[in-house]
Amino acid sequence: MLYLWLIASTVLAIACIDSGFRYDRPSAVNNKSATDTTSRSDKPVGERGVDEKSAFWWGVGTSAYQVEDFGTGDVGDYQTDWDVHYLRGKLKHARGHGCWSYSQVERDLNALEALGVTHYRFSLEWARIEPTPGKYNDAAMQHYVDLTKALNARGITPVLTIWHFTFPSWLYDADAERHGWLHPQAAERWQAFLEYAIPKLTPHVQTFAPLNEPNAYALACLVNQFPPGGGLSYRRYLKTMDAEVARFIDAAKEIRKHRSDARIISVQNIIDWQRTPLDLFDFWYRKGQEYNFYHLDQVAEHCDWIGFNYYFEESASPLAIQMQQRRDGDDVSDLGWKISPEGLERRIAELYQRYRKPLAITENGLADEDDDQRARFLVDHIAAIRRAMAAGADVRGYFHWSLMDNYEWAHGYTMKFGLYEVDQDTKALVPRASAQLFRMLHNYFTPDGRLDRIPPSDEIDASVGVINTGRAAAESG
Repeated sequence: MLYLWLIASTVLAIACIDSGFRYDRPSAVNNKSATDTTSRSDKPVGERGVDEKSAFWWGVGTSAYQVEDFGTGDVGDYQTDWDVHYLRGKLKHARGHGCWSYSQVERDLNALEALGVTHYRFSLEWARIEPTPGKYNDAAMQHYVDLTKALNARGITPVLTIWHFTFPSWLYDADAERHGWLHPQAAERWQAFLEYAIPKLTPHVQTFAPLNEPNAYALACLVNQFPPGGGLSYRRYLKTMDAEVARFIDAAKEIRKHRSDARIISVQNIIDWQRTPLDLFDFWYRKGQEYNFYHLDQVAEHCDWIGFNYYFEESASPLAIQMQQRRDGDDVSDLGWKISPEGLERRIAELYQRYRKPLAITENGLADEDDDQRARFLVDHIAAIRRAMAAGADVRGYFHWSLMDNYEWAHGYTMKFGLYEVDQDTKALVPRASAQLFRMLHNYFTPDGRLDRIPPSDEIDASVGVINTGRAAAESG
């Protein structure tokens, strides 16, 4: 949901007037400066006994709501806050059947295996597991347990995101001050959900991401892009992130209670903000950096690895959204996001200097319906990772977003992020040319899992050309 900051950039200055930039923050939250570049943890890397020198992780990601269908019988008897929001006429695009990933598990496993991934990041659907408060759907919970077991059986390591943007419908409230993480029951029900789900997962999962992009979620609420909508409030933006800090820590503690060697990883949305002469006194740049680090600074000491999602570079300017809407060309995605592998290299260096913990890129990709940019995007961003590692950053993994085209929130199914297309008639996953390239790139690792070399441009272009030619012939036949 990275485009959300660009929308907010035209209105946040006005919103900041709300409560004079301030509100009474809970005393339990560690209020550290977002501009402090020192490490947030005095504990040395690896102190918790986690295997810190594993082979480089090569993965892809999805989220439950974006790819799952409802299922059959009582398994499908639930609603999320997004479903309620759509039924209230607040969303243009319905999720509908998703991409059938709930009922087509074997299909997805085969696609993952064909890509040659070592890891797969996916999420739970809280609403499916707890359709009404305190009443759990054991069959739905077992589905996710079985998925982790099936991944392990195929030699693919599960990386489990506990929460990825959606809430059960019973945490929906039309009043934005009482919705989601700010709902009066949220903290209590989250803890109960953790106590129910985590013990069932820890025998099969070592790496957990408690929350997906908590900063992007808070921003989406600020600019009325996520349920339930509501007036602009900078106070609520910070209040939401503080609630997310507490819920992240709750999850980390519950996970460690049941698995001492668990690996906790953040999934933070990070934008490569660039200063601009239009940004007087660096106001927007500082707000951008606050967006990047406000939540992460407060949970980093609870993380074994720092995971982050990186998509684009953007000017820190109130005119950012206007510039985005007018962009086109080879260095811009279908969403108008500026493609910048150098930005990834810069953010890796910044994050490693700031936290001194192992890093993983937990999402990186682009909307590219014609699949004519993704090959170069992949190669250039992997090369950026290699340069950052050569400069001393401890990068342990890369996850491409996404395994398949999916429900891209406010954009519905119009933006194509997948290495696989979804055939709406047969439900099959059809690999794009870039999927073949993605698998080929995995071959450019050293035996111990470290990045070795990046294939030259002519080799990439030749391989993609062969793939496209073969695919065209198959389609015409």
